Amino acid sequence: MNDATRPPIRAAVRPGHVVRLNDVTGDALDQLVDQVAPDLPVILDYRGPDDRSAHAVASEVLDALELILIALFPSWLPGGAPGQLWDVSDAQSAARELCSSSRLSPAVTVELARSAAAGTRPRRHPAAELRATGLVDLLRHAYGRPDVVLAIRASGDLSADAQHAAVTACEWLAYHGRLTVWLTDDALPAVERVPVLRLRSTAADIQQDATASQTAITEPAHTETTPPVLSVSRPTGAPAPHSAAEQALEASLSRQRWAQDRRWNRAPDDLDPLTPSIIVDLMWTAERIVVEVDGADHRRPGKYARDRARDNMLQRHGYLVLRYTNEQVLADADLVAAELREMIEARHTDDDHPTGSREHQWTTRS
Repeated sequence: MNDATRPPIRAAVRPGHVVRLNDVTGDALDQLVDQVAPDLPVILDYRGPDDRSAHAVASEVLDALELILIALFPSWLPGGAPGQLWDVSDAQSAARELCSSSRLSPAVTVELARSAAAGTRPRRHPAAELRATGLVDLLRHAYGRPDVVLAIRASGDLSADAQHAAVTACEWLAYHGRLTVWLTDDALPAVERVPVLRLRSTAADIQQDATASQTAITEPAHTETTPPVLSVSRPTGAPAPHSAAEQALEASLSRQRWAQDRRWNRAPDDLDPLTPSIIVDLMWTAERIVVEVDGADHRRPGKYARDRARDNMLQRHGYLVLRYTNEQVLADADLVAAELREMIEARHTDDDHPTGSREHQWTTRS
């Protein structure tokens, strides 16, 4: 993202408030969510409002946020790192230690650590207001960023009553989560009480810059055509917490010692400095292998063309680009991992990694 876009985006961050961003569409949000810049707010992209009560809308957001934080576990614990396995009692102790040294809610954090380590959902929740505050604060801590934005897209076909219920839920979440709610230009059009921020140039810059420099959000849902209810900004160095496919692949790779040098959601640091920055889903730097996990949206003409341009640029710099669909990964993540191992072995040179010693090392450690 170029420097010109940053100040207007910061001006649109107004914790505790709901605002409509004029001329910012869902496509622009797709690109913004996919960026990993640490000076951007954490973006939650919510696609769920439908014909239901305000309480149901707010509950759906909090339930989905809870799942995202479980997927990010244990990276938000002291000493935690993606892929680590934690004993339940150790996770609870670490969570209590974290809360004692911060303002995080023990009622939320300790229970979430216990359930994440046990592989279950939380058995109990505090009052809804405390739950909203605690979950959003934990998300801030997990990303190390002070601001959280909940971006709302909703069908204009919703009844006026449903639209007003959705914005009531947004106002409640903004207040208790101390976050900013953005409505895209076309979301909840029947609601007129929301102030409008006219950011025409910012929207165009977001779209143009992000399209040139980032991959789009991978659809991680159970079927190829169903996007997640709630997506979140990609964390640097970890798989996307809302992506079932990336999570499944990471679960398989985390059991393999040969895969320990993998890097999730990072930019190759050896590209031509004059080329746009590229964030890749997964890579092995030494072997110059890039892996992309693609949803159905990558078959759309515009995105398909951008993917080919990215692949060509990476290939010119010596990277081998491997693409898998969500369905391929979810059907058999271990098979995908086995194929990646074969490709990594094939990329080793005799000078850097003598075949016998490298293979012996992997065989004895795997």
